[in-house]
Amino acid sequence: MTEMLSTIVFCEDRVVQAGEDRAVLLARTLAVLVSAKVAGVLCDVRIAGPAKAGLGLIASHAGCALVECGGEADRLRLSLEAARGPNIFLLRCGLAPEAGFIEEASDFLSTGGSDRAAVMRETAESFFQRLFPSLAPVAAIIGSRDLMLRAPCGSFQKLARNLGLAATFQTKARRIR
Repeated sequence: MTEMLSTIVFCEDRVVQAGEDRAVLLARTLAVLVSAKVAGVLCDVRIAGPAKAGLGLIASHAGCALVECGGEADRLRLSLEAARGPNIFLLRCGLAPEAGFIEEASDFLSTGGSDRAAVMRETAESFFQRLFPSLAPVAAIIGSRDLMLRAPCGSFQKLARNLGLAATFQTKARRIR
């Protein structure tokens, strides 16, 4: 049996654009994760969101734990510390892993190693991102909780830069609109 991933859906502090609703994006992100949960890849799920963002009702209905606090760095650290498993799937809210994620995550976990991390990038949206896929923003990080807690981080993207990543998933994550 392959180890399972503790999942954190991370709501960034960025300003929500007109026509976007953070709660709706969160609900859509959580809905996409159901198949991975059923497949036994994901165990516990946490939502890490800004304080007073009104995410408690969604967390309650989805059966998820909620970590709320003001700054991204504190929210990231607290949610990592609260995760039950030794391996983490840290996914930005508003993104959905595409087909193939379950198999690729299972393969990554089965190869072992507690000091490894990998990223999943967003689907390329610009010409330059298509030419240079590494320019696409990081959508998710998969790796050991201990490794993530040791890495200096102030935000999701800083954590991704500071981890010394071992791999990039072939599977991408698409933006939910």
